[in-house]
This record gives sequence, structure tokens and C-alpha cells, in this order.
Amino acid sequence: MSDMIDHRKTRDLTIHRPEYARARRVILALFFISGACSLVYEVVWMRMLTLVFGVTAFATSTILASFFAGLALGGFYFGRVVDKDRNPLLVYASLEAGIGIFAFLMPLLFLGLSGLYIAIAQRFALGFYQISFLRFVLCFSVLVIPATLMGGTLPAMVKFFAGRPERLGWNVGRLYSVNTFGAVLGALAAGFFLILLLGVRESAYVAGVANLLIAGIVFALERPLRASRAATSAPMSGAKAPGEGGADVFSPNIARLALWAVGVSGFCALALEVFWTRALVFFLDNSTHAFATILTAFLLGIAIGSLLIARFVDTGKKLLTWLGVIQLLIGISAALAIPILSGSTSVFRSMEGVSLDAMLHWKWIGMRFVKCLSVMLVPTVLMGMTFPLVAKIYTRNLGKVGTALGNVYSVNTIAGVLGSVMAGFVLIPLIGVQTGIMVIATINIALGGVLLLSEPLIRASTTRRVAVGLGLSLPGLAVLYLITSGPMRLASYYEGIDRPEVLSYTEGAGATVKVYRDRVGDRTLSVNGFPVAGTGLAAHDAQKPLAHFPLLLTTVASPRVNIIGFGAGGTSWGIMQYDVAGIDCVELVPGVLDVAGWFPDINHGVLDDPLFNVILDDGRNHALVSSREYDVVSVDATTPKMAGNGSLYTREFYELLAARLSPNGLVVQWLPFHLLSDEEMRMIAKTFMTAFPHTTLWFSPLRHHSILVGTQAKLRIDFRSLRRKLERQTIQQEFAYFAPATDPIDFLSWFVMGEEALAKYVADARVNSDNHPYLEFTPAMAYFASDVYRIRNLLTLRTWRESPFPLLTNVGETDEEIDAVTEKVRRRFEATHHSIGGDIYATLRRPTEATAEYNRALTIDPQEKIALNPMWRSERSRR
Repeated sequence: MSDMIDHRKTRDLTIHRPEYARARRVILALFFISGACSLVYEVVWMRMLTLVFGVTAFATSTILASFFAGLALGGFYFGRVVDKDRNPLLVYASLEAGIGIFAFLMPLLFLGLSGLYIAIAQRFALGFYQISFLRFVLCFSVLVIPATLMGGTLPAMVKFFAGRPERLGWNVGRLYSVNTFGAVLGALAAGFFLILLLGVRESAYVAGVANLLIAGIVFALERPLRASRAATSAPMSGAKAPGEGGADVFSPNIARLALWAVGVSGFCALALEVFWTRALVFFLDNSTHAFATILTAFLLGIAIGSLLIARFVDTGKKLLTWLGVIQLLIGISAALAIPILSGSTSVFRSMEGVSLDAMLHWKWIGMRFVKCLSVMLVPTVLMGMTFPLVAKIYTRNLGKVGTALGNVYSVNTIAGVLGSVMAGFVLIPLIGVQTGIMVIATINIALGGVLLLSEPLIRASTTRRVAVGLGLSLPGLAVLYLITSGPMRLASYYEGIDRPEVLSYTEGAGATVKVYRDRVGDRTLSVNGFPVAGTGLAAHDAQKPLAHFPLLLTTVASPRVNIIGFGAGGTSWGIMQYDVAGIDCVELVPGVLDVAGWFPDINHGVLDDPLFNVILDDGRNHALVSSREYDVVSVDATTPKMAGNGSLYTREFYELLAARLSPNGLVVQWLPFHLLSDEEMRMIAKTFMTAFPHTTLWFSPLRHHSILVGTQAKLRIDFRSLRRKLERQTIQQEFAYFAPATDPIDFLSWFVMGEEALAKYVADARVNSDNHPYLEFTPAMAYFASDVYRIRNLLTLRTWRESPFPLLTNVGETDEEIDAVTEKVRRRFEATHHSIGGDIYATLRRPTEATAEYNRALTIDPQEKIALNPMWRSERSRR
């Protein structure tokens, strides 16, 4: 006993040496940076792998499950390693060095993974479960080593810092908090700065350099601390943990119960994160920045909670009671968050009237965080308290602290993965977000009750009161849920402007799909709050050109067509009006197909046509693994600002499409100029031209959007072939539905510029690539400036417009015919110049000037369609 006292005195003196204390502070700071690096890797590697496997819900879940499985394996394995190794600091430094090395190796590994995946997918006809298993095996094979190394850092650090048993809770809570605060920084940096400024790979390289520097500094500190470490670790092998220092002693059964509790708590925590994310995107903007904000807010609460509990856990009595109360409060606060979600308004609505100043983006970020924290802060702070508490209860011997922490960490991590999968693929499709939150909240409350009833230091009478209280609280929460919430149907700003009638509302595994009808009777399809298709004029103006432009321009008699995105089915039906060999339509969200019946006047039941083949997949992934050749590819993607869509606007995606095109094939891409700045418009066009140098730019018929048309050779428009196609009754009916095109002159009036002018227009623009996804990570200011963007882009494009006549072939057999067509094209070109001016004035809400411009257009050419139609003109004034 006297030897133990002497060792302890020696250890305490060593701990309080100034140089030792400074070294511990440095190592703690390095652990903070390590946490930041881990989140950078998670974000970056997730992006890299989705480019291979796609952004379907199942693919992304597979990637995350592989990553977290590696983390759990690392905690489990290296927790045992550091208990056997008497130098945990050396183990930690080696782990950091390994992580840093893998940061530079991963791009090469992903390249090999992509090649192997493509080869297997093209060689074998794999079903859903087979392809899912293949993705997991391939993901796990490349992520297992670096993720395992990351998972081992926490047990190694706890082993190093765990000097005194009566300070175990403080050390675990502090380390967990510091590492999680680092993760907050990493999520912010990756989501808002690093990828935008440096690039995807470069962000990982920066983190890799940081890990290598951490390893180097720790290696340098390790030798001077070796003697101190020997003094501090001498009594560990026989030291009893929690019981020393006056804390409660827990039986093995209670310790195992705590381990189960941290698993159930991790399951509930990640399930709630999935529910909150699905709900909050409606109130944010469903962009990459919105998801980064949600992740950051979630981690922030966890970090705060673990730091708060760390200050009290070592001196507290009845820790199992604390753990039970915390679980009860998590459940109650999660349930009370439902009324907050039900009564939330979108960030955009909250910022109505805010001026378009330089600080707008930062104000928007701040409002996003306010929305997220109003829902998540209290429950996530409570969640953050769980891990240190369980670590204190479960760890019974400091000589086995690494093993104990590894067990707690791995159980919490694996259960979290199961919770996210269960929430996303079982609970949301079966019972929805609202009821799902209540189910998880009930599990938390039930867990709290079990823990309270299992507390050995609580009297029997108190136990009975706890049981009665739980028996009353659960029905009370159910009543509160029914009375205060009612059915919660999530609605974004766009969906809630006119308080539309909801016709269909489905919360599926991949997305929330809604169909609603506004006050004028137009039906709209929205995915996660963003309108993607419908029956209104603006929706037709996006859907129909993606069908008719390529089929009117193609020279292939019976083309094979690939459509990316089904929407309401307008593009698909339009293409079926031509003589096609077949259509492969790739749709990401299964729920979109389920609501096709709400748009019979748009798609006319095209899903039942034998020539129409639906492929449930990510459009990019289909282009990557498919070996089919197409004559026409129509990219009906939603805005590049919407999370998950950015990969459909990169150079590499366009190169994949070019590789799938026949020699006479062509590609069309939607370009929403009211959602994009002039710089972003140029960027997309320039990126498109890297794969399709023979590109032309067109207006959609009603000039709500623009269209890029890329061909394998310089575009030539057969005038007579165009006339024959337009004269077909089915085509006339299609255009009559929203924008009558009676002859080729109408079609040619939508032309903006050819490839030479377009090359000059985009000359100084940047290229959007997988490694530099500028579009996706630039703030989506169109929420506040859509009219500004529309006006500026119309002004710019009007300046760059040129006549389409040089592209025409087979115009006429006689000079008189050619001259007549030339004059018609010239007059329409001049008339359209003034008609565009009318659009600009109408958007500015200046009806007098708009009418004057439209009248000038009609004076030059009485058949200028937009100027001729009062309905279309007034519709512009309403936008």
C-alpha cells in the first residue's frame, strides 16, 4: 500500500510539472485539429465515392455505413492495442501518420475502385441487393484502413490522459468534446470554404498534411514525456477505476446495461438526425450548404454536451440515474421539437425584405443555424452527455481503459449506423418523419425508465414513483403529440406562398415527394420542397424543349434516347411523339414515378408504353456504368444548387455523356437563367463546351429558361426536315399546349448564339469539375435575386444574340424561296430583340415600357409569338 501511495505521489508531481502540463495542452490542441481533419475526410471521401456509386439514398447510406464500420472497428481494435502497449502516445502518433498517408493515397484507390466497379457492373446483370452488396464491399475495402485508424485515436488519447481514476470522466468528456468541436470546424470548413477555394482532393491533402504534422509533433513530444509517462502509468495495472475517489461502484451487470444504453442512445441519436435533416431542408434551401449547416449544428450540440457533463461526472453520485434522466429529457425534447418544426417558416420567408448587400450570404448562414439550433440544440446537448457518462460507468479498471472506451465507442457507432438506416429506409417510408420522431423519442424515454429503475441506490418507493411517472408521461406525450402537432406536412417557401391544396404527400426513403395545386389550378410536383415539374406555363417551358429541341434537330431517323430525370413526364411524352427506337429514362427518386398519375395531361401514361424503359438510378452513375450508345441524351436535371445535382453539371459528367453518344448524336441541357448569376451561366456553358465544342445556346419558347445543345459535329439545321416535323399533327398539338410553333421561323426565333459566339461569351469563365465544384458550393443567391438574375441574363444574352440563318441547310430550291426565308428570319430576329426588352420591363414591373417594346416587336413581325399573346405577357409581370 505504501508503494502505491509513493507511486501516486510521484505521478501527481509529474502531472503538475509545467513542461508536462504544456505538452498535454499541445496534444489536446492537436486532437482538436485531428477531429477537424476527420470531418473533412468524411465530406470529401463521401463526395468522391458518390461520383462512382451515385447519390441514391441506398448508395450514400452504403458509403456512410462502410465509413462508420471502419470507425467502430478502429475503436474496438486499437482500444485493446493501447492497453497492451505502454506507450499510447506513440500509438496515437502512428495512427495520425497513417491517416495522413492515406489522405494522399485515397484518390488513387478510388480510381482503381471506379474501374473495378465499372467492369463488374458492365459484365454482370446485378440486381438491387447484389449491387448494394457489391458497393458495400468495395467501399469498405478502401475505407476500412483509414477509418479504422481514425477510430483508434480516441481510445489512444484517453489512455494517455487517464492518469487518475477520479478524473476519468473529466478526461473522457474533455477529449470527446475537444475532438467533436474540431469536427464542427471541419464540417464548416469543408462545407463552406475548403472545397470551394481549394478543391475536393486538395481539401483532403490539406487535412493529410495536418495529420502528418500532428504525428511529427507528437513523435517529437513523446521522448521527453517518456519518463513522465512511466511514472504516471506505474499504478495503472492494478488501479480500480470509478470506485476510487468516492465515485459509485457499479456491478458488471450495471456496466453491461450502460453499454447497451449507449448503443440504444446512439441508434436514437442518428435516427433523429435523419428525421431532422429530412424536415429542416424544407425550411433551409435543400442545398449543399444547408446540409453542412445541419451537420455542424448537430455536432456543436454534441460537443457542448460532452464538455458540460465532463465537469460534473467525476463528483456526481448515482450516475445511472443521471444517465436515465438524460435519456428521458432527450425523448421529451425531441418530442417537443415537433411543434417547433410544425410552426417553422423557411429561412427565405424569415429574411424577406433583406437588402441584397455584401453581408446577405452571412446573414443567411446565421439564420440557417438559428433554425437548426431551435430544433436540435437541447436534444443534441443531452446526447453529448451520454458518451462520457457511459464511459465512466463502464470503465472499471484503468489498466483496461482503452478496451472499455473502444467497446463504448464501437457500440455507439455501429448502433448509430443502424439507427440512420432504420430511420431512412424503414421508419420514414412506413410512418413518416413526425411519427418516426415520436417513436424514437418513446424509445429514449423507455430507455431512461429502464436505467432509473435499474439504479441500485434508489429506494423501492422511489422506484415505484418513477414507474408511475413514466406510465403517466408517455400517454401525456402522446396526447400532446396529437393535440399540438396534428399531421405535419412539411412545406418549403415555394410550396407555401399561396397556401396550395396538397393532393399527394409521400415521405419516401429517397425524398419527400409532394403534389399540390395552387389557386389558379396549376399542379406542381416538388421533391424535398423544390418544385421540379408541373402543369404551369413555366414548367411546360422547361419540360417540352428538352423533348422537342433534340428531336427536331437530330439527323438520326429513329434515334435511341436517354432521358435523365422523369419529373411529371412531359419530356418523356414529348419524345414519344417522334419515331424513336426506344427511351431509357433514368430517375433518381422512386416516389416521382408513383405520383405520375396526378399528371395524366402531361405524361399521358407514358410509363406503360413498351418503348419506354425506366431505370431507377442516379443519372451520372448510369452514364458511368452503362455500355449503351445513344443518339439523343436529354438532361432534365433540376438546378445545380440543389444538393446532389451538382455532379450533373461538371466536365467529367459531360465527358461521360460524350462517350455514350453515337457519331451523329446530340445532348441537350437545361439552363435556368433565373436561378444562376451571369458568372454561373458562363461557367456551365464553358464546362459543357469542354466535352461538346460544337455547342449552341437557345431560349426556351417562352424564355423562362435557356437550353444548351451539344453536337458531335458543327450543327447544321435542315430547314425542310424541320418544317416536315413541325407540320406533324402530334407535334403541333404539343406546341399548341403552351407555345404555338406553326413553322420553322418560330423555332429558329429561339436561337441565341452559335459555337463561335458562345466560345467568346464563355472565354473568361471557370470550368466546373468534380474536383472544383464551384456551382454547388457557391452561395445560392437566386432565392433573393431571381428577378435580378433573370434581368441581367436576358440583357446579356440579348446583346450576344445572332441570326441562326448561317446554320440552315436545304432552305429552298430557288433564290426566291431562299430570299423569302432569309427575310422572315431577319424580321423575326429584330422583332425578338424588342420582345426580350418587353420581358425585361415586365420583370421590372414597368408595364408601360413593356407594352411599348412588345408593340415594336409586332410592328416588325406580327407573328412574334410572345408579343402576340397577352396571356404570356401578363404572366411575365406576375413573376
